[in-house]
Amino acid sequence: MRLLRGAKAPRVIAATALATVAMTAGISATVSTASASSKVTISVAYAADTTFDTIPLGTKWWGAVKKEFQQKYPNVTLKLIPVPGGEPDFLTKLALLFKQSNPPDVVQFPSTEIALYQSSGYLLSLDKYLSGSGKTWFSQYPTVIQNEGKIGGKIYAVSAGENNNGIYYDKAILQKAGIPLPWQPKTWADIITAAKAIKKAEPKVIPLWVDAGTSAGPNGAGYGILNLLAGSATPTIQTASGKMVVSSKGLLQTLDFYHTVFADGLGAPTSQLFSENNAPNIPSTDFAKGTLGIAVAANFIGGNWTKMVSFPYWPKASTAMGVAGLPKINGGGYASTLSGWDFGISSKTKDAEAAFNLINVMQESKNMIDAANWAGWVPPVKSYWSIPTYANFAAPFNEEFGKLLASSSELPTSANYSVWVQAIEQASGAIAQSPSTSGAAAMSQMKSYVTNQLGPSAVTTLP
Repeated sequence: MRLLRGAKAPRVIAATALATVAMTAGISATVSTASASSKVTISVAYAADTTFDTIPLGTKWWGAVKKEFQQKYPNVTLKLIPVPGGEPDFLTKLALLFKQSNPPDVVQFPSTEIALYQSSGYLLSLDKYLSGSGKTWFSQYPTVIQNEGKIGGKIYAVSAGENNNGIYYDKAILQKAGIPLPWQPKTWADIITAAKAIKKAEPKVIPLWVDAGTSAGPNGAGYGILNLLAGSATPTIQTASGKMVVSSKGLLQTLDFYHTVFADGLGAPTSQLFSENNAPNIPSTDFAKGTLGIAVAANFIGGNWTKMVSFPYWPKASTAMGVAGLPKINGGGYASTLSGWDFGISSKTKDAEAAFNLINVMQESKNMIDAANWAGWVPPVKSYWSIPTYANFAAPFNEEFGKLLASSSELPTSANYSVWVQAIEQASGAIAQSPSTSGAAAMSQMKSYVTNQLGPSAVTTLP
């Protein structure tokens, strides 16, 4: 999802939304399957306003899915339930739908909500179907994507599309800075070295974009600083026991990197970083204007330059820009955070087989690729990454980010994460605003904030 509408990450408001409708655990998962000859109706609820780049594109996609499904299964009537509003509104309304005696059979939701819905008893285990008719596409998911919906050894949701992150760079600017192409930094130090060379060769260009501050909500952190943390020596955010990590070698490495970026004048100005107007999308326009050298950014930036999305339309992007993986701090692979949207089946469905047949239709290559192109996702099925309708939609970016998907890692889904991520964004913003702030000082501020909010028993430190 490209955030063209300024959407905030759903996990921040999820706990509030669920509390508002007084969700309770322990719902029965009794499921029956109607006979193939009987006339049945199933329904699917989805975010009408926030997943696709435009509402008409979403309407077009869901209309095509319904038509195909009805043709394949003439005895089943599919009812579409578009849920309007931004993500907070969508999640609140979805919680209400789950509470009904006859909730939607199939539901679309952000991957961050899987644990909440499963723990409330709202989702049906899909293992039976993923070892059967769904095996052909699910077996092609990278392991990290397969595990996205796995809780307690069972799978309760499957990915519809993913966002991951990497490095974009302006080839001409790097060449002027004396950096050989194609460029693939091996360490964080290589990124700093390149940014310093750009600053020297092109003083009017922003050398390096890395997200900082709280203006973009958790999405901003997911498209920026958390990718660096994922490549640090200690990437853990939440321990297996549920405690939030407030001090670690990895956190210090990450915040020290930010200190270097901003103390040496390599980062973007705070007027951009703290902008309420879709800060994660600013690299799209800066690159098109030739005013940015390197950015740690999301897969959807490449799609922003296509004629269909036009944010902005930049036909020269495919040759002017390069893509690289974000290296781990000292090399040895790439790092990225992962976020996406998933499909699940209600535990109250009266026809689980028909519901999964709908998911099978939605996961077909054309439908999944159209969704990826129109919503700014990477399709989770490996064989789809090289299909021309996907690879050429935003070439070379789409295919390259598909290759990086397996290097990505999931973020926590607990309610405590919303406090923790606010703290790391505040820490990064403090460094950007006052570059003399050391990484250690920023981590101390973060530790104090999270501990005060959650209590000492909810936090921990790691070596």
